[in-house]
Amino acid sequence: MRPWAAVLALWPVLRAAARQVPALPSITDKIFIEDCVRVHNDLRAKAQPAASNLRYMTWDAALARTARAWANKCIFQHNVYLSKKHQCHPNFTSIGENIWVGSRQAFYVADAIKSWYNEVRFYTFTLQKCTKVCGHYLQVVWDYSYKIGCAVTLCKELAGIRNAANFVCNYSPGANFLRRPYIEGKSCSNCAKGDTCENKLCRNPERDKIIYYSRWHPPWEFRIVCDEACITVVVLRASLMFLAFVGVYFIKKHFTNMHMST
Repeated sequence: MRPWAAVLALWPVLRAAARQVPALPSITDKIFIEDCVRVHNDLRAKAQPAASNLRYMTWDAALARTARAWANKCIFQHNVYLSKKHQCHPNFTSIGENIWVGSRQAFYVADAIKSWYNEVRFYTFTLQKCTKVCGHYLQVVWDYSYKIGCAVTLCKELAGIRNAANFVCNYSPGANFLRRPYIEGKSCSNCAKGDTCENKLCRNPERDKIIYYSRWHPPWEFRIVCDEACITVVVLRASLMFLAFVGVYFIKKHFTNMHMST
């Protein structure tokens, strides 16, 4: 095969690699963000017994970066920095966390969050008693929490699962589990002053502001991430190196007898 033919044959592969889309969504993916926020708020609105003071949740970029940084470590345990001031958020000091791990093919935002909420079957609200595991559920319906940031990453192996999706959500303020998760009663009947009621949840324009914290990242984060733009650059560099090699080969083969004269 001639060098130029090899380039033509390889070009579709290089283009496909440059356009490769990550299998799992990033923390800036609009659909991913919308799903995380919507499912949490839908489940909070359906809390039983009815809640009188549950706050509406909105996205927080800093919490999402913390979730991503911890998820990228592929460690099946809670973030060890949660209780350390400003290690997980530039402003909030109370941070909660839920973790879901499963096969990449089995990961769906709604299913993962619902699996946390389904721990409600182990919790008796009136007695404030848990018969098994309830922490994930309690965080999902914790009344004071109103900011959320989630991330999912692919781990080669985690919790005995190969090619595992590691889904982490962080919340602020976090749950403390020392009391019932909310005040029972008619929806929104115990909202704070200045709040409005939407879908049985308390909303407030000041709480609901979206802040991007563009210059903040977890101080303990160390990662090298190659996103779509990075992949494109890497592939293009490899392509140019290959073309340069082909060019040198072509020149040497066809111009070996060429001499310069003056």
